[in-house]
Amino acid sequence: MSDYPPPYGAGRVGVRELKTHAARIVRMVRETQASYVLTHRGEAVGMILPIDPKAPATALPETGDADEAWTALLRAGRRIQDRFSRRKSGVRMLSDSRR
Repeated sequence: MSDYPPPYGAGRVGVRELKTHAARIVRMVRETQASYVLTHRGEAVGMILPIDPKAPATALPETGDADEAWTALLRAGRRIQDRFSRRKSGVRMLSDSRR
């Protein structure tokens, strides 16, 4: 891992590196408050950040408005749908992406 471990700063860690060194990375996050940018094929896709163990955990609401949740789900589905080409099937796009 080229940027591993980043003491007290942010480093980059690829998915394969995370898989191989997960325990060590979690230990660095816990012990030195290190943070990492998670990458997939060189592109940033997420972050691994330390949390303050003394801070109260944020709880998810126990019940929510089902209509609002359904509307949000439909909105997300429409955004995803807009990104797909109507000329290619999902099977074809998956096949092309695996090459």
